[in-house]
Amino acid sequence: MRSPDDGERIEFPGEAGRLEGHLYRPPGGQGRRPAVVLNHGSTIEQDSKPGVSRVLTDAGYTVLVPFRRGYARSEGPSRLEQVTAEVGTPGHGAQVCQRLAAESSDVLAALDFMRRLPDVDPDRTAVMGSSYGGINSILAAAQDQRLRACVAFAAAAMSWGPVPEIRDFLLDQLHTVKSPMLLLQAANDFDITPSERLAERCHELGLTCTRHLFGAYGANETEAHMLWTSGAHVWTPVVLPFLAENV
Repeated sequence: MRSPDDGERIEFPGEAGRLEGHLYRPPGGQGRRPAVVLNHGSTIEQDSKPGVSRVLTDAGYTVLVPFRRGYARSEGPSRLEQVTAEVGTPGHGAQVCQRLAAESSDVLAALDFMRRLPDVDPDRTAVMGSSYGGINSILAAAQDQRLRACVAFAAAAMSWGPVPEIRDFLLDQLHTVKSPMLLLQAANDFDITPSERLAERCHELGLTCTRHLFGAYGANETEAHMLWTSGAHVWTPVVLPFLAENV
């Protein structure tokens, strides 16, 4: 028997084929609810666990965790199949950016699916993710003008240095973002430059953007990078008010 924490397994069409995900609904109540698409990182072992979703459903949000192409049982090529060039070469950087752009279309497909649900208010939607999922949340915000908020944990913290092409790629995306953005990192994450530079560009463009740098978290940079899955007690006082104000 499925645990309630597992959510409802759903399927929906994506650009590269059928995608799957887990849908979590808030307890009780009637009518249409605000909703969040929650985007996993480059692996799903921790990010797809129900902990983050539970925080959001307890706050009244419907939550969809989509598995982008090539992850879990979602159709399409995997990231490793498409990013084959040697790390450190321009070809590798180009492939990483192309893959991220492709995956962002899966996030948009998830948003489209979620907005069609009868118990979701289609005009009160947000995206949230960590690491690669944080990047994909930013990319979705750059393409979906209906979004009310974007929350990105540790976006590009592991790739800002090793994949220099990703810097201009991400910074250029901000020109079309309309929704308020919240950029979050622990101080001992792999690299805190991405949230700093992204926030600076947002302010240059006149966007509504807040950067929040938490203190050191965990025993090392890997644990710091996974703040969102194990440190809800740290980030909920920042994230939940932001969502409540904007979504």
